[in-house]
Amino acid sequence: MSIGLSIAARLAGLPIAGKRPAPPRARLDALIEPRETEFGCLYLKEANHGPVEGVNAASLEALSLSERALDPSRPLYFDTETTGLSGGTGTLAFLIGTAEVREGNVVVSQVHLPGPGQERPMLLWLTRRIEESTLLLSFNGRSFDWPLLRSRYVMNRLPPPPERPHVDLLHCARRVFRHHLDELKLSTLERRVLDVHRQGDIEGALIPTAWFDYLRTGRIAVLARVLSHNERDVRSMVDLVNRLTAAWEERHPVLPATALGLATVAARHGDDARALRFLSKASEGAVAEQAWSLEAEVRRRRGEYRESVEALLRAVQRSTAPAPLHLRLTKLYEHRLRDYELARQHAALCGPAEEALSHERRHARLSTLGNW
Repeated sequence: MSIGLSIAARLAGLPIAGKRPAPPRARLDALIEPRETEFGCLYLKEANHGPVEGVNAASLEALSLSERALDPSRPLYFDTETTGLSGGTGTLAFLIGTAEVREGNVVVSQVHLPGPGQERPMLLWLTRRIEESTLLLSFNGRSFDWPLLRSRYVMNRLPPPPERPHVDLLHCARRVFRHHLDELKLSTLERRVLDVHRQGDIEGALIPTAWFDYLRTGRIAVLARVLSHNERDVRSMVDLVNRLTAAWEERHPVLPATALGLATVAARHGDDARALRFLSKASEGAVAEQAWSLEAEVRRRRGEYRESVEALLRAVQRSTAPAPLHLRLTKLYEHRLRDYELARQHAALCGPAEEALSHERRHARLSTLGNW
């Protein structure tokens, strides 16, 4: 173990390699009271976190760029804590956290694995939760959590849960906040977007060590911090969906960089009117060049060619590498506005944006059109 990792483990209350774990031993029962359920004994913890607004299906479909209809009437948010980040058949999900909406309130449920080889009750419980849901939501769950859980069903010779539409909020956040944030971890979104600041949180990299320490010693003090970490992750997903939909529905003020992200989503979704409203806000900030460039494309697609040209000209004034913008202006003037003189002027400035042969052919063609 490196010196840095040793220090981090000591600060987290975890044992140092080579050191004998200190007694006394504790039991998981002291952290979570076991329950006898129809699925078997479960270490299940539930907490009601108060009322939450319903999610508009059309807004969520747009933000996720879903090609299928979504039904968020019974959403199931989920997150796992695992014995490693590499996945594979040797990786266990020792804690599953979910959030559901019951009678208008957010209820967070967490089921903890008491030890290896005892996954079946936990997995059967999760199957029931999924059966009762209409939609799954996660943060990086499509790439990590869900494939891992499916592998655990296979390893336990259990049928996988029924298929449900799955919205990965990491992808939604990337589209909306990519111009505003340099990293898009859930913890970053909490601080920078949701104004949530965790106190005493355990680092994600130390969570597998906390589990193995529990197996060796029975100590549960650090597992309590893992439970808190997981609960906050699930609650933050609920909060993130509410913030994203409020911004999309123009019920919450946004920064220009965020407005550009929302405009990009709107343009891809085919909602040009909404895209133009967000672009108007985005053009007030440091992302103005990108905003005007996107506005030009939206206007061109709508057949508003002169407005498209005006947006491109504004973008050129802010650009440090305007050749691609000049190329777009050349095409608009030649093919849409039939102003060959202006097409030639911009063609003279777009050389770096296209191959030499194409550039020569463009000049040759324009030289035969109109009058010099």
